[in-house]
Amino acid sequence: MIQKLLPLSLAMILLCGCTTVRATNPARTAAEELLISTAADRAAEKLAQSVPVGLTAYFDGQYIAGTDAPYAAATMRDQLLRHGVNLIDDKSKAEAVITPRMGALASNEISTVLGLPGLPVPSLLMPGASLTTPELNLFKQEETDGLAKFAATVTDTKTGKLIVATDPAYGYSRRSSWVLLFFITWHESDLGKGEKNPDYRILP
Repeated sequence: MIQKLLPLSLAMILLCGCTTVRATNPARTAAEELLISTAADRAAEKLAQSVPVGLTAYFDGQYIAGTDAPYAAATMRDQLLRHGVNLIDDKSKAEAVITPRMGALASNEISTVLGLPGLPVPSLLMPGASLTTPELNLFKQEETDGLAKFAATVTDTKTGKLIVATDPAYGYSRRSSWVLLFFITWHESDLGKGEKNPDYRILP
């Protein structure tokens, strides 16, 4: 009887194995932060191209609000400087005021799964405790996208008249993961790490 139960017990232990991965300390994972910041950089680059080159301007960031507002403001300032806009801190000496706004800066996640999710099962060795079976995925795709939407109004400092109102500038980033037949996994992203990490390949 014991010999018959031994294989069954071993099989249950294997099926009830549990793996815990500590991906991050803050609320967001590093991958999510990279997606959001990359989308912000790309939107800011497009936004700066709509502002006249050589303009001496005061950057008024009062309408940039949200979790990632400091980074959004910093990358907008950086791209404006790269584009040839002169930013000064004294509003009275500026030709124009640049008032940017942030319509979106976040991430979306879509997951498609064909298989069995992890299920809680009682522990044979520790009564009262619970273990979780591993996911059994015939096919799984997870896609996380970073999205940013920036715009700005540029006005004359003395008269308040409109110099330019930019069209919305959008920035996107993407990371995709796949699982096939339980064990075959691969990843792709457009975060520009293909040269350093073979697990990241540039998406078209």
